[in-house]
Amino acid sequence: MNKAIKNLEDFLNKYDKFIISTHESPDADGLACTIAFLDLLKQLGKNAIILNSDPTPEICKFMDIDNEINILDDESKIPEGIHEYAQFVLDTNDYDNTGNVYKLLKDKVRDCFIIDHHIGDENKANKNYVKVESASASEIIYTIFAHYKKDLSFKTAQALYAGIVFDTGSFRFPKTTSETFKIASHLVSFGVDPFKVYEHLYESNSIESFQLRGKILSTMEVLFDGKMVVMKLTPEMVKETGGSFSEGESTINQPFQVKGVVASLLIKQDIEGPVKVSMRTKGDLNVAEIAIRNGGGGHKNAAGYKSKLSFEEAYKKAIEDMSVFFKKNKS
Repeated sequence: MNKAIKNLEDFLNKYDKFIISTHESPDADGLACTIAFLDLLKQLGKNAIILNSDPTPEICKFMDIDNEINILDDESKIPEGIHEYAQFVLDTNDYDNTGNVYKLLKDKVRDCFIIDHHIGDENKANKNYVKVESASASEIIYTIFAHYKKDLSFKTAQALYAGIVFDTGSFRFPKTTSETFKIASHLVSFGVDPFKVYEHLYESNSIESFQLRGKILSTMEVLFDGKMVVMKLTPEMVKETGGSFSEGESTINQPFQVKGVVASLLIKQDIEGPVKVSMRTKGDLNVAEIAIRNGGGGHKNAAGYKSKLSFEEAYKKAIEDMSVFFKKNKS
């Protein structure tokens, strides 16, 4: 038995009631994990509830067939007997990256356990279930189902398939392996329709979100002889368009449609939210190291962090941090 599974089993044996949460501004992978893991915990005879900080994006609502995702936006929505609950945090290795959930529950829950696939604090990895080689957190949850020999329903299979599609960039990102395709194939066998999942995730955005992406692209700054594109997503843009912040975040991937671009940088801030830096790269440009130095984490080619600087200061610092790649290339 590997250490990660042993850590999980020990945690499950300690408690009977659980809160399940993913990161703020949830994406398809994080949401898929919560839906699937809730199913697993129920099959294991546990009492569990999903509590997230932010609403589910419209494009992901198709996964929540039974309306099991609850939003914890103020103290009045904290479950009774909260001190009896332990908590699972999925698809992020930072508990405080769960937003309001962290603020409202960190001093109330009995314990916290992380299930994630991002590079981060090694100490956390040793105590939790962190598998950085996995292409998605959904892939990890699938393997946990297999370990416990529990059944997959259509709802769970569809959620996990959607999470894998999203976090692998439709099976094109570097961590996609033959095992990823085997898992996806098995999930489809439960009646999952790949076209419908793709349509929900990539062809169901609101016109407001489309307008928001237009504004983000209008801030584009091309640097280092066309090798890096930098963009901004500001609270003012969100207010003006009424678009979804989470849907706007995916604009970071669009610069890679341009030949020669190997790095994309998005400085972003939701209404009343913290300033965040998202980094994407191709090849050997390791942005996880930059993210970790700044208190964040992620993958070699996709990482990010929260900044305590002002928006413009964070923008300048992020460009300077990324410039190291291109100075090396010139030497």
